[in-house]
Amino acid sequence: MYPTKHASEAPSDGVRETAVDALSTLASEHRIAILRALATAEKPLTFSELRERVGIHDTGRFNYHLSKLRERFVRETDDGYDLGHAGERVILAAADVDPESARALAEATEGTENDVCPVCNEKECNRLLYIHLVGR
Repeated sequence: MYPTKHASEAPSDGVRETAVDALSTLASEHRIAILRALATAEKPLTFSELRERVGIHDTGRFNYHLSKLRERFVRETDDGYDLGHAGERVILAAADVDPESARALAEATEGTENDVCPVCNEKECNRLLYIHLVGR
């Protein structure tokens, strides 16, 4: 069960707009395919590897979708692209990978240094996904 908020704790219009923007980013089958490909990859993927796995042949179109995800859900490293924290949580929340891969993702993000949240750096923040999406 999710905690309830009091009327005085309702998010501001700016926070609500940011949340809608973050979630609307996910309303694309191409972007979900990118997150799936990264979730099942054993290492960061280069632009070309990722584009090939997703199956989008138009480089410009693929770059457009990837750039939207890089704002919140995908991180670029020296080795290529990898899921960001919010991207991992989206995949886990959607149960969009096989159970073994979902377990591996969950275990990889648990027990981090002193149980500090990788998004807000608070110890055991226990915040819901939407709060972190609007905060990034």
